[in-house]
Amino acid sequence: MTAKKETLTFTNGELVAIGNTLSEFKLKGRASLGRTWLIEHLEDLNKQFNADQLATQKNFFKTDEDGNFVYKEDNKTLILKDDYTMEEAQKEFDQLVSEHVSIGISSYSERMKALFHALEDYPYELEGQKALVYALVVDQFDKAYGKGE
Repeated sequence: MTAKKETLTFTNGELVAIGNTLSEFKLKGRASLGRTWLIEHLEDLNKQFNADQLATQKNFFKTDEDGNFVYKEDNKTLILKDDYTMEEAQKEFDQLVSEHVSIGISSYSERMKALFHALEDYPYELEGQKALVYALVVDQFDKAYGKGE
């Protein structure tokens, strides 16, 4: 059976938690290689997300002639540009965090399938954040490969 969509889709806000949590899973062989590949791609997407966050900040907040942010007297609070409100800035940041990003997995399908199967049969108990990330990642693999692949 071939992959249905051959992509894994997450939100920008999930990238770091997924990468950090996957790195803690006990995996070996091709599954471990698949995890490493996936984490590297999550890191690349997160770098782009960070760049987008910075560009959004520069759109809403004042900078000096060198491009550095201008702070209020407390040296912690950024100063909004005159045309914007904090609500507008927050709405834009919230949209950026919830924006979906996809990773094509077809080029590394064998590694990804090995990772999928290792996660499906993961023998260790998971709680809290690990359990949430596990469910999120396995759900995406289910959508990509379907049951019984």
